[in-house]
Amino acid sequence: MKNTLLKLTEECFSEARITDELCSASIKKYRGSIGVFATLIDCKRLEDLNNSDFDHFIIKMKENNASNARIANVIASVKWVLTKLQERGMIFNRLNILTIKKPKAMKKETNYLTEEEVGQLVDVVKQDMVKRETVKNLRFMACITLLLQTGARIGEVLSINISDIDRQNKEVRVIGKGSKPRTLFLRNETLYWIDRYLSVRRDNEKALFATQNGESRWKQTDVGRSFRKYKRLSGIKKDFVIHTFRHTFATQYLMKGAGINVVQTALGHSDAVTTLKYYAAAVEKSKVREMINDSHFDFIPKYSLRV
Repeated sequence: MKNTLLKLTEECFSEARITDELCSASIKKYRGSIGVFATLIDCKRLEDLNNSDFDHFIIKMKENNASNARIANVIASVKWVLTKLQERGMIFNRLNILTIKKPKAMKKETNYLTEEEVGQLVDVVKQDMVKRETVKNLRFMACITLLLQTGARIGEVLSINISDIDRQNKEVRVIGKGSKPRTLFLRNETLYWIDRYLSVRRDNEKALFATQNGESRWKQTDVGRSFRKYKRLSGIKKDFVIHTFRHTFATQYLMKGAGINVVQTALGHSDAVTTLKYYAAAVEKSKVREMINDSHFDFIPKYSLRV
């Protein structure tokens, strides 16, 4: 069954690329998940899959200490490809895709950086530049400024070419998730750091962010090396990743009163529900914190050592 499932999955991926239903990153995740399922399942023929096979799969994954979120993601990937195969005429007499069970995954609270934490991170990069300005530290400063100011994904930012920047209108067009075009609007500060970085480049690479030798486009894995260095030096205690800059943009703007539809458009979400799903809880939590510190609660007795 494994080889058949993997072969048919690749055919479904080919169709998804043509229709732009899935982006490359999603296909990579789906491929890994479906590979896990195909390895652990005992069914001999794909057409004979039944709901009990999924129950046994969940038990095996739990025995291997997989999280509920991971199991749910694998099942979602498998359901996607099975639905596609049904649409192509494959019949699953013993399987009801709609009633496949999956474990309940705890909803993670969206992680973001506070203004103070952003300042900590930016300060350590600036301190590095005070010692000596290099292509490396100027490139990182320009990159994180662009990420924090636009809420763009790292893949979107790395795909930008120098010629894509419209300086007159202070904007740049990117191709987002699902091959959807989107406009990023730039502040003067962002353009300042971009220009300062470009001024020390001595290459003809068309990419906005290039490798130090200027021979190719900067890769996401290489961005991670610089990111981990400055993250460690910043002393920020919470755990965060490059994608946290996108969450920081959205959360901070919502907390400052930006409308959900405005943030949705900036992030490139097709539906405002997606924006709410990720950021509503974080914004509400922040408002509760502000409320507790409001003067309205001054009626609560103050702590005193006197009896």
